[in-house]
Amino acid sequence: MKCLSRDEMEMFLTQSAVTNRSGIADHIAACSDCQRLKDALLQEQEQWSREMYAETLPESFTDQVMSALRDEEMESVAPAPMTERAGRAVVKRIRKMWWAAAGVASILVLLGVASFYSVPTVAEIIRSLFSRNNVDIGLLRAQEFGLVQHPNIKVKDKGYTLKIDEAVADPTRVVMALQLFGPDGKHERERLKLLEERNGNRIVVKDEQGKVLGKLEDIGATNDFYYLVAFFAQPIQSNRITIEGQIGIIDGDPWDKGFPAIKGNWNFEFPIDMTEAQKQTKITELQGEYNSPDGLTVRLKRLTRMVQGVRLELDTELSPEALMRSPGDLWQKQELMFHFEDAAGKEIHSVNSRKFPRMDSLMTQSRIPGDKPGLMHLSYTFKYLPENQPYRLVFDGYSVAERDGSSVRFEPARLKEEPVFFRTDGDNIRLKGFTIEHPPNTNSDETEGTLHVDGKLWNEFSYDDWTARDLEGKEYRVSMRGASGSSGSGWKDGMIELSQDYEFRIPGMLTVPERLTLIRNVVTKRYVNVDWSVEMNRSPGNRQ
Repeated sequence: MKCLSRDEMEMFLTQSAVTNRSGIADHIAACSDCQRLKDALLQEQEQWSREMYAETLPESFTDQVMSALRDEEMESVAPAPMTERAGRAVVKRIRKMWWAAAGVASILVLLGVASFYSVPTVAEIIRSLFSRNNVDIGLLRAQEFGLVQHPNIKVKDKGYTLKIDEAVADPTRVVMALQLFGPDGKHERERLKLLEERNGNRIVVKDEQGKVLGKLEDIGATNDFYYLVAFFAQPIQSNRITIEGQIGIIDGDPWDKGFPAIKGNWNFEFPIDMTEAQKQTKITELQGEYNSPDGLTVRLKRLTRMVQGVRLELDTELSPEALMRSPGDLWQKQELMFHFEDAAGKEIHSVNSRKFPRMDSLMTQSRIPGDKPGLMHLSYTFKYLPENQPYRLVFDGYSVAERDGSSVRFEPARLKEEPVFFRTDGDNIRLKGFTIEHPPNTNSDETEGTLHVDGKLWNEFSYDDWTARDLEGKEYRVSMRGASGSSGSGWKDGMIELSQDYEFRIPGMLTVPERLTLIRNVVTKRYVNVDWSVEMNRSPGNRQ
């Protein structure tokens, strides 16, 4: 079975009627990529609901709901002959519907319970980007500052209607809610695929000169609409941007129920005024530099506060000695571990930590190679960071891909009786069995050798950096598959724990070989021998 896409995973998690649930569940349990996607979606939902949702409504809720309902467009229908009496009856029914809606809004206010944190316009009868299952503090700030825009896009073709009621933008990102209704009037959540290379569909963000700044991608998180987001690697400077959609095909059903692809024209375009968003943007230049014992230099650059988030920018650079350990483009695979804490030492947010439990409000991050080997431009955008009180950035460690070559030689047929261990650089993997698997129990239509393992990793995953070599010298690609987890009591400890049914898959291996050598060509090495923190919201400086 092939790995699930984000849309397919969301469908599996939210729709009990999905066919072959047991088969899909088995695949997810055995596939590390699908397990990580599933965990990310569940954690995303839990985090938003737990940390960002308020149980009370603003006093203006009723007025805004009533105003939105008053402006809501009614679908026109063909007129039918009507007597004066029938006309009065229809008017009465409409009035009853209006006051029924008003009553619902009033009841929600009285109860103090609703599916909103902040109140947008009601585009689809109390449905929007701000529903409870979708809480995003950046969007709430945008609502507070009046930056939610309503393009009122409605494009119809071939019986399908594409509708866009809400969009939000600041120099960090663009967020947009899109709905696609079929001929039966139901929302088609799985039919629109933004795969430019495959079907030509794309939605892009352009500046005033027509330059493409980014593409909107569906991040899931809700069944009510396509939650589309474009993140920018650098804060944009334009006072006006344009959202341009080129939609020419509605895909068939992802679960192969026989729904055909539909070709048509659902193109659209609308501008977004960024003037007010730019006014709300504040840039603070930062100072601070640290040289780690193993050759990584970290330099703070700037902190950009925007309506929808706070972006931290910094550079990292490897020394000539460290660069020798990461030849080719390996040096580009750098990750930092750090956290923020307040003046009392209480955690605010963490990045790439194995500590559990932990706080995490990272929205996006970017890694852009610099103009010379070893230099990386990194940025991290958070939902919020303290603005009027001091806090501290604490550097916990980093990882970087390095050339390895560690290996272990074994007899696959004897592993069940005599397990073999791969131990190096703090990693401890037990090789405990070997089988040959055939489709559909593989990652493709190809027969695979399967090395059954468990154990713990100190270093980060090196997913595509393993090979296997048989006695004849033939080498095979090796991929990792299965569930894993991590936990730690502090900022610098914690191991990645492989599940008991974790596997190394070897595509193309048809029989159990007499001897086999497992080789890790690259290790994503983890370093925590660092000691550095920087005071924020004060005169910038270092403390070591």
